[in-house]
Amino acid sequence: MLRRIALACCLVAVACKSSSNAPSENNTKKPTEGSGAAPQLQRGGVVRLPSNEPKYLNPILEPRFTVPNVLIYEGLLGVDTKGEIVPRLAKSATMSDDGRTITFKLREDVKWHDGEKFTAADVAFTFNAIDQSDNPVWKGYMAPVESLTTPDDRTVVVTYTGAYALAEASWTAPILPKHKFAPANDGDPIDLTTSPANQEPVGTGPFKYARWEKGKRIYLEANKDWWHKRPHLDGVSCEFGIDDADLIPALQRGDIDWARIGDVKPWLEQAQSAEFLEEFATTEVVESRIRLIAWNSQRAPLDDKRVRKALTLALDRGRVISDVLYGQAQAIATPIFPTTFAYDPSIAPLPFDLEAARKLLDEAVPAKDGKRFKIALIAPPSLRSPAADEMAAIFKRDLHSLGIDLEWSYATDYNDRINKRDYDAVYFGWLPDTPDPDPSALLHSSSAQTGNNYAVYSNAEVDKLVGDGRTVIDRAKRKEVYEKLARLLVEENPYTPLFAPYGHYAWSNRLHGVTPRDVATQAPLPGIAGWWVEKK
Repeated sequence: MLRRIALACCLVAVACKSSSNAPSENNTKKPTEGSGAAPQLQRGGVVRLPSNEPKYLNPILEPRFTVPNVLIYEGLLGVDTKGEIVPRLAKSATMSDDGRTITFKLREDVKWHDGEKFTAADVAFTFNAIDQSDNPVWKGYMAPVESLTTPDDRTVVVTYTGAYALAEASWTAPILPKHKFAPANDGDPIDLTTSPANQEPVGTGPFKYARWEKGKRIYLEANKDWWHKRPHLDGVSCEFGIDDADLIPALQRGDIDWARIGDVKPWLEQAQSAEFLEEFATTEVVESRIRLIAWNSQRAPLDDKRVRKALTLALDRGRVISDVLYGQAQAIATPIFPTTFAYDPSIAPLPFDLEAARKLLDEAVPAKDGKRFKIALIAPPSLRSPAADEMAAIFKRDLHSLGIDLEWSYATDYNDRINKRDYDAVYFGWLPDTPDPDPSALLHSSSAQTGNNYAVYSNAEVDKLVGDGRTVIDRAKRKEVYEKLARLLVEENPYTPLFAPYGHYAWSNRLHGVTPRDVATQAPLPGIAGWWVEKK
């Protein structure tokens, strides 16, 4: 017997906070307005947004979050403004009672940006392309699929090897157009990397590719035939090369119209000024975003869990949150997003305790003339900021007092070194790929050599718990699995969870209909397509 699923929410709503002091979107500060009537919706205009410059305009290949990819492409399923999974290119999704089979009925009114009709063949092609790709994330989500069939152009039936808790979330994967990427002969291997469509993409989303000025911007224009409804805007200009430190000045110059302000000090000192608030709306929220240090557990002495625990105990994360981030972050105990049902707030982060750290290190790596070992830590240049530099200085002093030399560098060859696992440690930020708390990409041994398991970590018990978290359908039982996993990780410490930074957002008072989640890995409906520009 089949049942129509109400596609349950996998992320708690961002407005549901872990403490009464945490920020809420309800505290949005809007520009001072006159006593006249609210402005009426106006169509047209272009919005300028900061973005990473992609290597590929293809979300199956592109490893980083980029604004163009999430506006061009869509999945069978998506999320709404509350973070709940909802149909998108599929008009319905029906799951069997045993959790093994999903039947998607596709919308009849979807066309690719070039006018071709979207069909089940595109879904089947995307599944095969992911299976043949080197993308560890989407490939991992699709691994439990036993078969995918297309009984007709509007139906896709996916059967799994067993019950799969991530079945719905995995189909938020972006769908590619078969007619742009398929090899000349059916059955030939799919090579996405060489396709011209990676530079001039065709999607189904609310905005379509117009031009790419390398090193400067990508311009997208409104998809007037979008199945949902025509965007209010005429276009979106995705601007490259704007550093965190320059976001507020860029807003004030009019170079961009919206920004996530990652550097806390200018947020508190500049973005809260009366002058700024006359021109811009601001808000801050708790969101699914965490910062971590991964310890390469294949290198001595980091292969010893006593050393990894000592390192976690020796880093004064509380001071970083209070003194560097001015309290604008939440302490976390594990590499699980604190906004999800899987996070257990009763499990406290390990405290800052140099003496406990020293005791563990004396057992594992006794000091010689006050020296123990060096750690070469790399970080992506995109995360460099005054706050990150201050944090690095604090951590260097913490570890130096224990005879450990921390070498912290922003590596220009970061991606290459990540792929080769050429580092002792990595400082990085983590965002969700799907609206599900599954942490397997960071923790499962299958991702240790070629995936996102930057700790190069392998533990049979962790593998089992991560696997159970993917196969247990019942939410309460899944939560119990992740609680067991969290307690184990607090002892193993393949990662030192640093904090979950609050999201700080500012946008021009000309923009209306804006919420922070509109620019995200999982953009909701209508998202940016619902924004409009007031012509003043």
